[in-house]
Amino acid sequence: MQFLNFTIIKITIFLILGIITGFSVETPGISLFIFLGFLLLIFCLAFLRARKQLFDDIFFGICTWSLIFTLGVAVAYLHQPKNQPKHYINLENTEPEIIQIRITESLKPNLYNEPYLAEIERIFSEESIISAKGKILLSISKDSLHKELAPGMKIIVPYKLTNITELLNPYRFNYRNYMQKQRVEKQLQVSNSEIHILPDKTESPVSLASNFRERIIRKLSETKIKKNELAIMQALLLGQRQEISREIYEEYAAAGAIHILAVSGLHVGIILLILNWLFKPLNYFKNGLIVKTLLLISLMWGFAVLAGLSPSVVRAVTMFSFIAIGMQMRRKTSVLNSLFISLFILLLINPYFIFQVGFQLSYLAVFAIVTIQPKLFKLWQPRFKITKYFWGLMSVSIAAQIGVLPLSLFYFHQFPGLFFLSNLVVLPVLGIILGLGILIILLALLNFLPDLLAQTYGKLISLMNQFISWVAGKEEFVFRDIHFNIWQNLSAYLLFFFFILLIYQKSFRNLVFFLCGILLFQGSMFYSKVHNSFQESIVFHKPRKTIIGIQKDKKLILHHNLEDEIQQEIRLKDYKTGRDIHQIEEEDIPDVLALSEASVLIIDSSSVYQLKDFRPDLVLLRDSPKVNLERLIKHLNPEIIIADGSNYHSYVARWAETARKQKARFHHTGKNGAFRISTEP
Repeated sequence: MQFLNFTIIKITIFLILGIITGFSVETPGISLFIFLGFLLLIFCLAFLRARKQLFDDIFFGICTWSLIFTLGVAVAYLHQPKNQPKHYINLENTEPEIIQIRITESLKPNLYNEPYLAEIERIFSEESIISAKGKILLSISKDSLHKELAPGMKIIVPYKLTNITELLNPYRFNYRNYMQKQRVEKQLQVSNSEIHILPDKTESPVSLASNFRERIIRKLSETKIKKNELAIMQALLLGQRQEISREIYEEYAAAGAIHILAVSGLHVGIILLILNWLFKPLNYFKNGLIVKTLLLISLMWGFAVLAGLSPSVVRAVTMFSFIAIGMQMRRKTSVLNSLFISLFILLLINPYFIFQVGFQLSYLAVFAIVTIQPKLFKLWQPRFKITKYFWGLMSVSIAAQIGVLPLSLFYFHQFPGLFFLSNLVVLPVLGIILGLGILIILLALLNFLPDLLAQTYGKLISLMNQFISWVAGKEEFVFRDIHFNIWQNLSAYLLFFFFILLIYQKSFRNLVFFLCGILLFQGSMFYSKVHNSFQESIVFHKPRKTIIGIQKDKKLILHHNLEDEIQQEIRLKDYKTGRDIHQIEEEDIPDVLALSEASVLIIDSSSVYQLKDFRPDLVLLRDSPKVNLERLIKHLNPEIIIADGSNYHSYVARWAETARKQKARFHHTGKNGAFRISTEP
């Protein structure tokens, strides 16, 4: 299969490259669209010229790829909030007082807040009313005056937009960056008393689907299905994971089955296979394939409505709608082309999809299944049907795991060694759970659900949970804290791509590509080793505590006053993984640290710092010392003063003002993030 000759695949690759360039490079809008128009004109002329050519026209190919690449840059430009005149971040010169927003999505609540995604519609000031747009993160404080909000509701709230919290410690999950990839630039924290709900409610398809889903949840809560089983059912069929306990969630992650808890391509793909099998008799009728395809697509979109038309479900159903068309053409190449057609269209609609983990995992898993699974399945041909069936399941699981492995290591830094066992049991059971679950939902809505059927269904989910718990208990097969950076990830996928080329077309050229891929991957491993060999000293940010780390090769010397075990400290765990550290040594916090990069004087609550003939490069203030900072600066003249998270905020504010007046550098870890000193050039 020479799939690189497929035009749609090459077009999609050039579009992706253009989108990445558009997000990475600042481009002048007017010049960009003039150039795009010029390329479109050249493309049309090249197309007319190519029609008269007997052989392939290189000039037409260059024009096509240039046009698609520039189109990707233009699409990325148009979707960036900073390039949209009506976006609220471009209207900040006004003096707004209140804003009208529309709730678009409910997020998982925490102990203190009810979070939502919302779209700004209007900005009110004393002088005018301005139409605006743009997403925000709305957090409503939990209190006794709790108001139920649902997608589609319009509310008026005070204009108190703030930046989403910056990343304060290295290698932690960057929530601000994550939200910006969802096109959410600001956040708004309000109390229930500050919310005014407008009487009119926008009945969009998303809000109607969300209301329908809430009705289903209320009906299911009245059945005999227990709480934990009902939480799993809501996750699998309705895309609602809020009710899943943390313990169950972690067990699914350790067992390598976390992907089934988010309605995505896996669920839609299983439903497509079930429906394709049910409607197989239509293949024997005239125009049966057309009718079958329409039924498959309609029912998959019906499932999307059932799941509340969440973005992940809409993406998955769009992808499998094209795959369904390719399947009915009964050619493997059609399925692959359909996959890339859906990818092309979705990225044109929203180029930000390319940054979303679920989107990446879904497409890579399906791509690996389509390309690798057939070759893998042919390696062994079992004699018995039941053996052949389970070997088919295992080959699908292995192919999908190969496709998503580099990405999983990059994002999650762990590998479940028993993933094949989990998937071998869970995938067949998941098909039954999805099919039977849809039937139970329909019967519940009709008030015709027998208690015995509900209890049997709950027991089936309970057995699946018990199996997942048993697999997760085999901790020796769960490999955690694996260091895998972006360059290792990209080189691994390049090697994966060259491998597929080689197994489908065994030629000397493809062998050279594959060997070059191996060298590139080895080079990325070597680069990672060299990069992490640089010594680094760091003052972490942690409220009410002091943590100072000194890295030397694969060892981290830790000076701290933590009360809990350091293995439980997530900041250290992420740093350990990010820097590929193998060993941690604990020591008390000294008064002076003599580092290879600088000397550090540490002043604690005792406020003692009078040391004869000692001029430190850095001064670290911890535990809110009552120190005269102006006198300290004049006496010691340090290069920079650092205040960590153990200090009172009022003290830090006073120190920052004093440092500003004295023209001294001041670094607060609570505002500027962890302070790092590295020997890296």
